[in-house]
Amino acid sequence: MSILSKLFGGGSNPADAASPYLNQIPGVGHNSYDPYINAGKTAGQNTQGQYESMMNDPTGFINKLMEAYKPSEGYQFQQGQLMRQMGNSAASGGFAGTPMDQMNQAQGTQGLLSQDMQQFLTNALGRYDTGLQGEQGIANRGYDATGKLNDMLGGNLNQQANLGFQGVQQQNANQAGLFKALSQLLGMGIGGGAFGKLGGGMSSGMYGGG
Repeated sequence: MSILSKLFGGGSNPADAASPYLNQIPGVGHNSYDPYINAGKTAGQNTQGQYESMMNDPTGFINKLMEAYKPSEGYQFQQGQLMRQMGNSAASGGFAGTPMDQMNQAQGTQGLLSQDMQQFLTNALGRYDTGLQGEQGIANRGYDATGKLNDMLGGNLNQQANLGFQGVQQQNANQAGLFKALSQLLGMGIGGGAFGKLGGGMSSGMYGGG
C-alpha cells in the first residue's frame, strides 16, 4: 500500500480486525447445534412415518402390534382356575361333558383371552406412545437448535455488516478530514506564494524609482 493510500484510507477497517474472530462463529455454532439438528431431522422423519401409518391404515397398525401377542402367564393361571370351577359346577349340576358344558368353557376361555389381548394392546400402545413422544421430543430439540443456530449466524452476519459499515463510515470521515486539512494547507501555500510575488514586485518598483 502506498503512502497516499494509507493517508487517504483513513486507517484500518475495524471489520478487518474482527473478521478472524467473527469467522469462527459459524463453525462453533455448527459444532454445537448440528448434532441436535441432525438427530431432530431423523426423529421428525420417523414420527412422520409413524403418524402416516396410523392414519392411512389404523387396522393394519393394530394388527402389526398384535402379531407379537402371546397369552400371558396371568391368563393361563386364570384360565386354569376357571376351567376347574366350571368343571366342578358342571359336575355338581350333572351336565359335565355335555355340549352346554363345552360351550360354557369356550365362552369363559374366550372372555379371558379377550381381556388378556386387550391388556396386551393397551400396554403395547402405551409403550409405543412413550417411544413416539421421545422421538417427538428429539425432533423438537432439533427444531429449537435450528432456530438458535439461525439466530447465531444471523447475528454474526449482522455484526459483520455493522462493523463493515462503521469502518467505511469512519474511513470516509477520516478522508474528508484529511482532504480538508490538505486543502487548507494548499490554500495557505498558494496565498503565501502570491503575497511573496506581490511584495517582490513592489520592492523592485520602489528600488527602481530610487
